[in-house]
Amino acid sequence: MALEHDSLHFYLKEIARYPILSHEEEILLARQVNAGNLRAKQRLIECNLRLVVSIAKKHQNRGLPLQDLIQEGSIGLSNAVDKFDLAQGCRFSTYAYWWIRQGVTAALRAKSRPIYLPQYQWEMISKIKKHFRELNQQLGREPSLSELAKATNLKPKTISRTLHLFQKVSSLDQPVGHQQKDTLLDLMAGEDQPTLYLESLQLDEQLSQVMAHLDKREQFVLSQRFGLEDDQPKSMREIGEQIGLSREGIRLILNKIMKKLQKNTDQTTMERTA
Repeated sequence: MALEHDSLHFYLKEIARYPILSHEEEILLARQVNAGNLRAKQRLIECNLRLVVSIAKKHQNRGLPLQDLIQEGSIGLSNAVDKFDLAQGCRFSTYAYWWIRQGVTAALRAKSRPIYLPQYQWEMISKIKKHFRELNQQLGREPSLSELAKATNLKPKTISRTLHLFQKVSSLDQPVGHQQKDTLLDLMAGEDQPTLYLESLQLDEQLSQVMAHLDKREQFVLSQRFGLEDDQPKSMREIGEQIGLSREGIRLILNKIMKKLQKNTDQTTMERTA
């Protein structure tokens, strides 16, 4: 244990030598990486290792040692360097954040034990799905979580918890239920759609990819809404007060983000089946 602690201490001391890059330095290195410069790639990785450690520390005490989390996050960072596209217009550190976190959370999920869902949970999923479709037809739009709760006679927390449990045994684009016709995306809707959707998405690679297509305000709203930076989710009202928008304005921004996430998910599904 002492050896591991000393090794980690030495590693943290070593990476502290690398400076935080300016936006201009990121652009220069990214261009060199795109031209095949391996030294530039190594430099871009080294100067972002402290970001890896910062993210890894937020996920301590969840089943894996900090050293393992740092290793998985570093792999995510390397993937971010390979996939970063300057034309997308965001800072590398912003783009890399999602890839690093994806690597860390994927490792934690892989360590988790398989979860068995009893028959009543499958029946509850079917009930939620049935009423979702009926309300969607009646209202001419996707129902909110509160509307879905009223129709199913279930508490909103019960619906959220059921969907959250279900995502642990199904991916978003895999069919669910005994009929195997619908995906979890079919169950995410309404004003509270972002919360339900991101609970299932778990900030995986899809979110990493779509972040590059969000403008700065969208990135800020998404980060604040779900506590992606500090694990302190904010209400739509609180976010609106920070940037001078109404609750409705924030809701519209979140809906726009969800459409981008949906589009990215659809594209990913097409690529997998091509």
